[in-house]
Amino acid sequence: MIKWKRKQAWMMTGLIASSILVISACSVVEQANQSLNYVSGATEYIEQVSSAGTELQQLASGAMNNPELTTQVQEKIDQIQAEASEFSQLTAPAIGESIHENLVSYNNQLTEVVGQFENTLAEQGFTAENWEKTGIPELITNINGLKDPLSGLGNN
Repeated sequence: MIKWKRKQAWMMTGLIASSILVISACSVVEQANQSLNYVSGATEYIEQVSSAGTELQQLASGAMNNPELTTQVQEKIDQIQAEASEFSQLTAPAIGESIHENLVSYNNQLTEVVGQFENTLAEQGFTAENWEKTGIPELITNINGLKDPLSGLGNN
């Protein structure tokens, strides 16, 4: 009888230990999936903002000579704001918190600057001086600079 109880105790211990291992493995897989989803979403955001920023820069240059392009400038501003809003929905994994904090900071600055530029466009129209004061190209360059460290997270 005592042997049977010992055998049962060992079996239960083994079952509990294997359950803990399975749960731990699931947690690791879940964290890896979270990291990959974040890297994918953040990389997509960077690419979209970069593309919209390049287009905005080109439109801004053209708008200096053609005021009718101001509408297209406004559309790009709206696109950047939408992408920034969508990005703010992402949750960073623990290993990507510092990169995420930088992205969020640039994202907030970009949203603010784009909003100010939007108001300036409405009040004063498009001018080269107003465009140069925005700092939008520099912020987009800063956002692009986080692409390499971000891709490193996907490899971890």
